Amino acid sequence: MTLTLINAFCNVVICLSVSAFMVFVFGRLDVTAKFGIVQKWIVKSGLALVSAGALFNFITLSKPPFTEILMNIGLAILFLWAAIFHYTYFVKKKK
Repeated sequence: MTLTLINAFCNVVICLSVSAFMVFVFGRLDVTAKFGIVQKWIVKSGLALVSAGALFNFITLSKPPFTEILMNIGLAILFLWAAIFHYTYFVKKKK
């Protein structure tokens, strides 16, 4: 039960931090202006699928194998750091 709750928490963190990361990166025209249309859609699609997958994992509240929980902990830490980093160094400094 504890591992299921840890996994659920990680999935919520992944979903929220990836969503925030997308807003911080694609919400500024100066960053995305140099991307091509294909590159924009590949990155947006990949991030959206990660966020949606994390949300659906949270909704189903399944008990995945330990290796998936470990991966979700890593993804939660990584995307939370990425969202905080982009906000601190790009969004907040612009204001």
